[in-house]
Amino acid sequence: MTLSESIKPIKEVPAAFNEHPMGEVTTDEAAESALWLAFLQGSDSALAKIFERYAHKLFNYGRQFTKDTEIINDAVQDVFYQVIRSKHKLGMAQSIKYYLFSSFRRRLLRLIKQRRRVVLDEDFEKTHGFQLRVDPDYHSISTQFTVDQRKVLEEACNRLPVRQREILALYFFEGLSYKEIAHIMEFSQVKSARKLLYRTLDSLHGMLEKHKDILRMLFVLMG
Repeated sequence: MTLSESIKPIKEVPAAFNEHPMGEVTTDEAAESALWLAFLQGSDSALAKIFERYAHKLFNYGRQFTKDTEIINDAVQDVFYQVIRSKHKLGMAQSIKYYLFSSFRRRLLRLIKQRRRVVLDEDFEKTHGFQLRVDPDYHSISTQFTVDQRKVLEEACNRLPVRQREILALYFFEGLSYKEIAHIMEFSQVKSARKLLYRTLDSLHGMLEKHKDILRMLFVLMG
């Protein structure tokens, strides 16, 4: 059985799938680069490690666009199949997470639109296009927020416009940079991502006026 044949659908995000605060992986950039280089040089074990490390992250991200796990799994598998097929064309990736998230988002939205399980019209995108889940699997969330605080934060986040929900997830929970977020969300300039995050935090400040403890923790997570 080849490695590509061993890539199985994901049913749920395991409770033990913990991360470094801010959603960053525990290995440093040098280790990530070494892992990617090993994959480019033909290491199946390196590819297996990349899949193990990021498949559930992609699945969790996809759950916030659609409840259809079949579509999410198809998108995850498509991304890794493409990585396998195009290995000889790929160069060094500054961030494996950024590369995979960017590819996955494009593929997932394309599949959703093609299959017409969800109508991606303007009204939908304003209200339901990205349902943010404050998932306890994120290490920073599970250690910093109580169950009740997560519920309050999630309800507030999902009253925001869809783009603001997504930038919160990418910045706070996945630990991506403004530059990476700008590319993933298809902003023309990095400063647009930064401005959107600031507007989002301003909106949350009003919604969470009675929950100063949650606001303080969000600003702590910003560093």
